[in-house]
Order: sequence, then structure tokens, then C-alpha cells
Amino acid sequence: MRKFLISLLIPTFVFAGEFRFGKGTTNIKSKIFGYSSNIKEDITTFSLVEIHKNIFKTRFFYGYDITFISSKREGKYLDLYNNSVETSPLPSTYKPYMEYELQGLDAQLDLGYDLLNKNKRKTYLGMAISLGISVPYIKNYNSNSNSNDTKTYLPDSKTKITTYRIGFSTKFAYNIFKRLSFFSFLTYAYQTGKIENKALGVNSDADGHYITAGLGVKFYLFEYEKKLWKITISPRLYITAGYKYDLWILNGVEVKNISLLVNKDDLKITNQVGFIGIGYSF
Repeated sequence: MRKFLISLLIPTFVFAGEFRFGKGTTNIKSKIFGYSSNIKEDITTFSLVEIHKNIFKTRFFYGYDITFISSKREGKYLDLYNNSVETSPLPSTYKPYMEYELQGLDAQLDLGYDLLNKNKRKTYLGMAISLGISVPYIKNYNSNSNSNDTKTYLPDSKTKITTYRIGFSTKFAYNIFKRLSFFSFLTYAYQTGKIENKALGVNSDADGHYITAGLGVKFYLFEYEKKLWKITISPRLYITAGYKYDLWILNGVEVKNISLLVNKDDLKITNQVGFIGIGYSF
């Protein structure tokens, strides 16, 4: 599925694309990392996006979103650490301190049909089939204050997550006036994948669901129509600003590490990002 998705995405860059920069937060929640609460980190995103592009002026359209995510490090005391694995006497209140960061790539391709399309394709309502792949990873780092036993059982490592998904998307836009449009989108998908960190004792298949939603405004800096032989081209240059929400949930992730007081838990990652972008369309 990965090669199929990439082969479909590459040709679309020729016809339309948006370069987008985003800032926001991510929340990671799962007991498999040794803490019962969530980790909240600041994130930066870089994206190549086309929300909605009609194919040869028909009501059929495509869209894509390729986003790289990078977070700052955030520290956390592990309240689910099993002190009994320590070989040297330590206070019963001892809790290791770990730092985490999230990085990775998320890609989505939508193929659909407009139920409504007018105002030179600036106002539309479309439904689409959505395909996607996510390959984020979560790095964990020990602090100098952690014991040697902690560093043995919970070494610096990387939790790799690979998921594939299929679902449905809706796309909506309304042309407020000639150069300004409002847009929104929503995707819900079933996902399946694998979570792996052999150093922490995680090697689990998991299923779950994925949701992304967002809204924004698009302002056209330049638009022009010209007929070449029997083909009409409509080059456009625009800027965007908006908000995007992403949610990944994977159920029943197993962990086999005697230093943690947990055997299985769900993994939930939530991203909330404000973005600006500049795009083109032919």
C-alpha cells in the first residue's frame, strides 16, 4: 500500500500543491511508556497539501496531505515503575525520570466526487475514499539521575509505529467573495499497524481508528484563465491559514517488561496545529 500511495501522490504535485508550516501541541497517552498520565509537547509541522483539486474540470477530485512532525522533548516521572527490579537499595518513592519526543511522517490521499460544485470550483461539497499511512516514532531518553538498573531495563530507545488506514473524507468550501474562501475537511478511517520497541519489550500488532479535521481560509493572490487550443488552464496563487486536528488510537498494545507495572494499554496520540501556507493550482 505504501508504494501505491506514493505512486499516486507524486504526479499530483505538477498540477497543484500547498507548502504549509504549522505550530501546535501533541498529547501522547499510554501506560506502555510507564506513566499513567499524558505527555504534552510543542510540535512543528511541515506539509505538502492539496485539499481539493478537480480532475480536468469534472466533478471528480483528488486531495493529498504529506506532513512531517517534530516535537520538543518533554520529561516525565514514571509512576508505573516496578522498584522491585532494583538490585541496590533505593527509596521506596524512587521514580525514574524520562524524556520523550515525537517525530515522523503522515501521508493521506483522497479520491472523490463533488455533490456540489460552483463559483469556478471555489464552492464545493465532496465525498471521497481516503487512503493513508503513518510512520511516527517516539524516542525516550534517560536522565543522569536514573539508576543503572533503570538504564538497563528502560534504555534510550525508539518506539516505531507504522499504521495503514482506509476510510472516508468530506470536503467543503464556500466562496465568501471573489478572492476569499472558507474551507473545511473531515476524515474518519479504520487503521491497522504495528508498534515496536524491542528494548522496552514492545512488539505488538494493533487496530484502531484515525480522525483528522480542520478548517481555514484561502485568499487568492493571483488567478488567471487562458485557453490553449482546446484546453483552458486556470493558474492560481493563494495563501491559507487555519487549524488542524489529528487523532490516532491503537487498541490493546502489549508490553513485556518486568520493570513496568503494565501488560497492555491503548495508545492515543492527539495533534492540534495552527498553520499558514502558500499554494498554487493549474
